[in-house]
Formats: sequence, structure tokens, C-alpha cells
Amino acid sequence: MRHKKFFRTVPGGAWDLNFLGGLKVCTAVAFAVALSVSSAHSLPWSWDMWSQDSIQPYEEPVLFPRNSISTDGKQTKLEDRGEVEQIKKGPVPGSGESVARGAKVYKEQCAVCHGPGGLGDGIIIKKGLGFYPVNLTTPTVAQRTDGYIYAYIRYGGKVMMPSYSENISEQDAWHVVNYVRKLQNPGSVKESQ
Repeated sequence: MRHKKFFRTVPGGAWDLNFLGGLKVCTAVAFAVALSVSSAHSLPWSWDMWSQDSIQPYEEPVLFPRNSISTDGKQTKLEDRGEVEQIKKGPVPGSGESVARGAKVYKEQCAVCHGPGGLGDGIIIKKGLGFYPVNLTTPTVAQRTDGYIYAYIRYGGKVMMPSYSENISEQDAWHVVNYVRKLQNPGSVKESQ
């Protein structure tokens, strides 16, 4: 296909508008203007996804409105943290099913910071965001009570870790505690196949 010139040189070195080329350009411009005027109502639609409410990195999760109903139908109320931290052994037995459920929740909610093996080497560290999650397999953490680990999940850390009470149910938090115990002592629980 040959490129058509919109201008042509006429005798004497002057430029003259090529009539057909100019007509095509004018038609295209008029069509574009008409199209933009007729579809001007769609402009806000194209920005809806961009300007929506969303949780930004390091923001706390949005709390549910007062008197709303949870997905499992139970009302969630946090107990006194001090009392919860004193619980030596959690109410959920560390069975293979519990550890498997805890592993699933841990991978979805915790592994980003604490790493897949609980060593505090999650992807957040690789991004260099300036904080270091706790290595969950250290003897110091292993000596803590089940209630202490549960309290960190449900209430958040005392310095950096946010509360996961809106993300992880009470039951799942105890499953995560059982999974953390398995990470600390890999031979303690055999996962069911």
C-alpha cells in the first residue's frame, strides 16, 4: 500500500492541500470528536476500579460494622489478652487434621511475613520493607504458651504485627497454633494423608 501525501507541491514551490487527503483527515477528526462527545457519559465508569475503596499495604483490615453477622453465625468478641496468654495448652487437639487446616491458613495468611517454614524469611523480607518478622522456630517462641501464640494471632503483636481477628477465626487460630508447634518440632505430629 502506498502512502498518500496530504500536501503536494505545486509549481513555484508552494504547498497545496491534497483535497482527498485533507477530506479524509477532516472526516476522521469530526468522527473522533462526535464519538468522544457521545460517549462522555462513560468517563466515570472507566475510573471506578481505579478509585475504589481498598486496603492499602500495612493498613489494618476494615472492621465489620457493629451488629453485623459473621460468616459462621457466631459473634466474635475478644477476651482479655492477659488471660488468653496464660492458656498453656490450646482447646483444639493437635491432630493431623488440625495441623493440616493450620498449614492451609498459615500459608494463606502468615507465610508472606514468617516464611513457609516459619523462619521469619517471607517475601516481605526480600522486598526490603524494613521490619523483620519473628522466627517462629526459635527456642524462645517454642517456650511460649499456646495462648501466647494465639493472642499474637488474634490481638496482634506488641510492636509490628497487626491483629488477624478479622481474617482468622478463633478455631482456625488454634489450628495455626498447632501448625506452629509442628514447625517447632517436626516429628511431634503426623499429618493425615
